[in-house]
Amino acid sequence: MTMKWERRKNTNAPQLQPTALPVDYLRLVEQTLTQALEPGLNELKKTLPVSEFTAQGGIFGDEVVLAITLSHGAEHLAATTLYASADFNPNAEKPSLEATLSACLDAAGSIFDFYLDVENPERIEQLAHHTLGALEEAPFEWTAMPESPALKDSTEKRVPVWVKIDKSNLPLETMAEKWLMENDPDYPSKEEETDHHEAEDFLNERLDAIKKAGSGNGNSGGMGGGSGPITH
Repeated sequence: MTMKWERRKNTNAPQLQPTALPVDYLRLVEQTLTQALEPGLNELKKTLPVSEFTAQGGIFGDEVVLAITLSHGAEHLAATTLYASADFNPNAEKPSLEATLSACLDAAGSIFDFYLDVENPERIEQLAHHTLGALEEAPFEWTAMPESPALKDSTEKRVPVWVKIDKSNLPLETMAEKWLMENDPDYPSKEEETDHHEAEDFLNERLDAIKKAGSGNGNSGGMGGGSGPITH
């Protein structure tokens, strides 16, 4: 299924159609965010009991996009989606796909952590609001994440990440697209279909280490400290 991805890089060449991240990895991302942000998420559930994270992601020839949606059940169409984007060259040794995805997850976690702060209940109320304008200090356009203070004295090279937030409901859009694919013989057009088998094999091999780490020491996916809010 080909999602209409919110991309930072507007490259429309056919070879840059996305390869979706494996379901196992996306479930790991959802679990990581749910556990790390549990106090704020529980506070949000007092108002919106079905609130949950859903992850999607795609790899292009020049970019990785990780999209995290915080939705609130079938009765609430409005949701909040945070996109994290980083440059990616599959032919380069560094940064690896693991490091790139980890940086994107850290960025997404940092933004959601800012709004799910139990010490600032007004931010949780902003997150629960159905309009995008209610979110103060939100990156409405693609915005570079500031460097984490923890990495300033580190010899490890930082993976630059850009983020953007909107009120789209990607799980709902995915369901709608799935219905169209199953019921509309002309959707999608043959011109839009591409063969991703080789890319998927490459991706599954590269993510195998992440999935194994996620079932072990729990350090997979990053979440190693947020950078705080983004101001314009």
